[in-house]
Amino acid sequence: MSNASETIQKRSSYRLPTHRGERIRLAPHQMSPDPKDKDAVRRWLEERPRPWAIDLFCGAGGLSLGLEEEGFSVVAAADADQVATETHAANIHGLTWTGDLSDPSEFIRQLDDWGIEEVDLLAGGPPCQPFSTAGMSKIGDLVRRGDRSPRDERADLWRSFFAIVDRLNPRAMLFENVPNFAQAQGGALLIALLDELKGRGYGAHVEVLEAWRYRVPQHRSRLFVIGIAEEGNFEWPKPIKGRPTVGQVIGDLPVVEAGVRDEVQGYKGPPESVLGRLLRKGLTHPESQLIRDHVTRSVRPDDAEIYKLLKPGGTYMDVPEHLRRYRSDTFSDKYLRLSFEDLSRTITAHIAKDGYWYIHPREDRTLSIREAARIQTFPDRFRFAGQPSNRYRQIGNAVPPLLASAIASAVKDALEDRIPVAGTTGRQPKSVGHLRDNLSRWFGQSKRDFPWRRLRLSPWQILLLEMCLHRTKAEQVARVADKLLSLGETPDSFLSNSRDLAPVLSSLGLHWRSVNLASAAEFVRDRLAGEVPDNWQELTAIPGVGDYIASAVLCFAFGRPSVLMDTNTVRIARRLLGSSDQPNWQLRLALHKLAGPRGADVEWNQALLDLGALVCTARAPKCGECPIRAYCKTGTEMS
Repeated sequence: MSNASETIQKRSSYRLPTHRGERIRLAPHQMSPDPKDKDAVRRWLEERPRPWAIDLFCGAGGLSLGLEEEGFSVVAAADADQVATETHAANIHGLTWTGDLSDPSEFIRQLDDWGIEEVDLLAGGPPCQPFSTAGMSKIGDLVRRGDRSPRDERADLWRSFFAIVDRLNPRAMLFENVPNFAQAQGGALLIALLDELKGRGYGAHVEVLEAWRYRVPQHRSRLFVIGIAEEGNFEWPKPIKGRPTVGQVIGDLPVVEAGVRDEVQGYKGPPESVLGRLLRKGLTHPESQLIRDHVTRSVRPDDAEIYKLLKPGGTYMDVPEHLRRYRSDTFSDKYLRLSFEDLSRTITAHIAKDGYWYIHPREDRTLSIREAARIQTFPDRFRFAGQPSNRYRQIGNAVPPLLASAIASAVKDALEDRIPVAGTTGRQPKSVGHLRDNLSRWFGQSKRDFPWRRLRLSPWQILLLEMCLHRTKAEQVARVADKLLSLGETPDSFLSNSRDLAPVLSSLGLHWRSVNLASAAEFVRDRLAGEVPDNWQELTAIPGVGDYIASAVLCFAFGRPSVLMDTNTVRIARRLLGSSDQPNWQLRLALHKLAGPRGADVEWNQALLDLGALVCTARAPKCGECPIRAYCKTGTEMS
């Protein structure tokens, strides 16, 4: 190694005799015990300092690394990806288990075998693909074509957390996922998770954090749910001043030739930024002179021509038409050249496929493995196992270590009671129960009288009505409700009478909806055995059924409490909170809390819909007549 180091100091590059696409194999961390040696594990555990953490769905170890940096001992971690756990075991000083967490009993038995009976923090993030925007869209298309089941078992992996919580009784829990988790299944998953925490005595804290505010130079948002036992105090980490850039983390790396695999090079020079110095931290001489994993994929000749034409920040829209292989209106961001002076776009697992979203700011190639790792804020001492595509995928799936470090520091402060108790001065919130009581009394006196509220309807009839009511005034639909309902109580009978549908809808100017309703009826009849499903996944697979309609059917047809998010309820939530820019997931959560112990049931949802239509209108709201004005920040300010 010393000879190689000396050579690197004399030459700009040192190429090892490796073959294309080499599979990197890594040995376990030298300080970790043999997981099969119970005595060695017991002695090792006795020496591990507190606080202890376990990382579920650990992947390569971005979250674990952040926890370690803030003083947590990550005594155990688990993931189903064998190559990712090889990476984790090589870099993190702890016990790493490979296996399926959909049934956590095997991992619990392994913890028992190791003698791990309790920990301070249970952390992790289940696979995010079922909840990401791209993932949900792809799954929905496959379901509607009949190519896959509506049920995605990965969407239930978060429940494994609580089986392990019940076994270990941790003082804190850290859950991480994509922001869309808060919207998944009409918000039901996030609400269920919070209810599980509350039922076990944890105070729950929910927030979406932007990674760049914590020194990660990319556009990346993540949802975090923190549970603190006995409802202890917790404060989110304060953002770091300044805006990191791509140049700060990859500017000191040498030029690399596209397609050359497993090259070891010397650094171009000393670190050019504080972040650059941080990412080199921990390298030991002579390795401190070497940069590893600085390899990238080959470039097609036509792509090379495109890369040469793209300026920093340039996209596929800037590519001359004669060089385009894809439609520019559909694939407007198919290519993106990054800028040294700006943030990167989100590093995702997609980088393993083609890398077109991650073209180097100055060189005509896509990012190297090490550059992608640095933009995720993995230090250079952190190595990745597997083939190049697998290493890219591990990096894209990881929690950025510096973001993880910020969260870990906040959790540790909470565990060590370093957070001051909030003051009690100021206006105290009124009882949620009183708000609901006031709304219920108003609804009993002022509710709108619609035919569907007086009748006992089948699930299909409720689905039919909700599809007609969507983005249409209820008073319009009420005029033809009897005719719609007479078409049949089942999809089969509805289709038999569908010739009578078009005239009914034409009278409302909605003749185009007859096609959607017929498609929905055929789908339920042919794919769902004629039964309207009572779960969100299958409901949203029906053509024309989205978040709102699925939630409404669950509530009104099956009595399942569900927060309904339409223009009326969103407007009410924004006015109650006095905010015009809060994301929908926060508004949904606020409405869930306001509904109280009974949840967002039929009465609650009908009352909110009527309140928005009659009192809390878009223009000239009648705040003086509002039954919940005492709880409304906007109404209080207006009065």
